[in-house]
Amino acid sequence: MFDVAKVDGISMSPSLMNGDLLLFSKRQQFVVGDIVLYRVGSGLLLVKRVDEIKNGIINLASDNRWVESSLRLAGLSGEGVIGVVLVSFSKRRNFKIQIHSRLRLGFAWKRLFSRIFSTTPTKF
Repeated sequence: MFDVAKVDGISMSPSLMNGDLLLFSKRQQFVVGDIVLYRVGSGLLLVKRVDEIKNGIINLASDNRWVESSLRLAGLSGEGVIGVVLVSFSKRRNFKIQIHSRLRLGFAWKRLFSRIFSTTPTKF
């Protein structure tokens, strides 16, 4: 259901930085603008943003426009997406937490966040 990954590199900077921890949902539902984990070949995982979707074929992009990829990021099968990044946690940015998914957070997420950030006790 959920898993954790660590960013290795600067291709998604400034959104994600080297060393950031990612909480991602293992799901195939994603929309343009989502940050996804994409499996390439024999195990290499890419963290990229969905740039375009047409008939199950996707184009991925890096947020850092100054970094060129040696990998082909266009015309990829949507089947390679193993998860959608929901939240990132950055020690380099004073432990900043960012929510990334554009899909609606489920009821469980709303309850969790309301409990963590509420100043008054919440009954469940």
